[in-house]
Amino acid sequence: MADTSFDAVMIGGGVNGLILGNYLAKNGMKVGIFEKNPELGGALCSSSTPVSGFIGDPCADMVGWWRSPVYTDFQLHERGLEIIFTEAVTAQVFPDGRCLVFLDALDWNRETGEVTPRMDIIQKNLKEIARIAPQDAERMERTLAQYMLAGIAFENSVLNPPPLPGEPDPMDMLYDDPNHFMDRRYQCMTSFEVACDIYDSPEMRSFFLQWNAIVPTLPNYPTAPEVSIFGMLVPFGLAKIGMAKGGMHNIAHALQRHFSEYGGEFFVGAEVDSIIVRNSRAAGIKLADGTEIEAKELVVDTAEIQQALNRHLRDYELNPELRRKVSKLIYDTGAVLWGGGIAFHDLPQYKATAWNPKLIQARWIFMGDTDIDFLWREYSYQNTHIRPGHWPEKMYMSESPNSRVDPGCAPLGKHQSLVGIAAFPPASWLNETEWQQVKKEAADEILKEWQRYAPNMTKDNVIASNLRTPYDHRGINCNYIEGSPNGPDLLPSQWGRNRPIPELAQYQVPGIDNLWLASSSQHCSIGTQGYCAYPCYKRIAQKHDLWKPWEERGK
Repeated sequence: MADTSFDAVMIGGGVNGLILGNYLAKNGMKVGIFEKNPELGGALCSSSTPVSGFIGDPCADMVGWWRSPVYTDFQLHERGLEIIFTEAVTAQVFPDGRCLVFLDALDWNRETGEVTPRMDIIQKNLKEIARIAPQDAERMERTLAQYMLAGIAFENSVLNPPPLPGEPDPMDMLYDDPNHFMDRRYQCMTSFEVACDIYDSPEMRSFFLQWNAIVPTLPNYPTAPEVSIFGMLVPFGLAKIGMAKGGMHNIAHALQRHFSEYGGEFFVGAEVDSIIVRNSRAAGIKLADGTEIEAKELVVDTAEIQQALNRHLRDYELNPELRRKVSKLIYDTGAVLWGGGIAFHDLPQYKATAWNPKLIQARWIFMGDTDIDFLWREYSYQNTHIRPGHWPEKMYMSESPNSRVDPGCAPLGKHQSLVGIAAFPPASWLNETEWQQVKKEAADEILKEWQRYAPNMTKDNVIASNLRTPYDHRGINCNYIEGSPNGPDLLPSQWGRNRPIPELAQYQVPGIDNLWLASSSQHCSIGTQGYCAYPCYKRIAQKHDLWKPWEERGK
């Protein structure tokens, strides 16, 4: 007999568990969230890093929550969530003192979720590109309507479940248009090939490749076309990026407040050991301490797919082919040096501000040269083969200047940024001793690179640093296989209706009724936007005839 009972049981209290828990609770269900860590939020976490007095986001930092239907469905701004936006979305800085700065060209109504493109700002961005890459700017302006259609296809892809057999894919609206610049070749092209097909200038190609790498898809790897579309929209200013005031944990707090208002219950320090399956139906969960929890209607597992199958369903006789395919998923391209950050006395003094003073308004700053051959032939290999004392001949890095956006992240007069380098070795490629040494060397290597763009970023300017390696990330979150926060790599073979494998793409396990999968292993997992949980809820709502807010909005 179960120790307690709920209508719906959520395994995991991270972003996906909180989102689905909220939707089910708003339908009047009695919902219980069970999280093994001491607090809810998962990657939506903040801490005193890199040293006491500073607030950093060690797992997730870039906020696209403004666009998620979750924000307006739960009216999170009424529950303490404030998202801060900067004048510029992002920027690319080159060693010769030039830069590209892309201004925010979207107006957003937080009450309704309505988004309106600012054509005047789009034109400013095109003029900015024309200063460096006039041919690209001319082509981008000529095909602006096509880019906007691509944005619609991207949004329809990530906010809806993967198409069922016989249903069209949202991307088909682009592929079937002979006049659209995107075609079906993009489904099997590398990021480098896509960059060369879209842009003529090495500057725009460099930005595109660096953006894709941090997402992450590497230059010499095939990339899911939807990932490429997101990077294509940035130069127009059509990919708004914000920051949660006070830290990413405030997103989790707002979701938890809404959840509690609707009667939801959550339990931290409650590790789930297994899913109870009776008569081919998910009937509840068993905790590590032996407690059994009944689920009257459904169970949702937000654990990474290998953990879900190999631990939570270890005693269930699954089709062995499912376990075999899941065991062969690739996790090699998503490892990053990221999180923890660097605290410093004085702001970086970028040489490129002489080219465009609005550089310092950018939410995200990329640094890198225009050596496209190196990006194509050497970048991925050299980065993934970093070893103690053996670093690439040059690096491509990014800065997320948190304290410039939200001064509350640092003591008065001091500053803090998160710094990222993509294509790091997966966690298992080095041993613990090697990772400790790489972590020690990382700050010096980053400062050496940073000084090419901002000469004042010397050791004397640094207060403290705590750069987190893939090994660190794997230790922090059991869902981060190989230190990748995105689950299986974002390859065409592991995306959309193929993700994580075709048999599991519709959020359910064949042969088990009322068990749903909603981790970053499912469908789209670009950051912490809830793009895994929201489409999963659409499938649940169809089956159980639940609230469908997307129909109310006429979408």
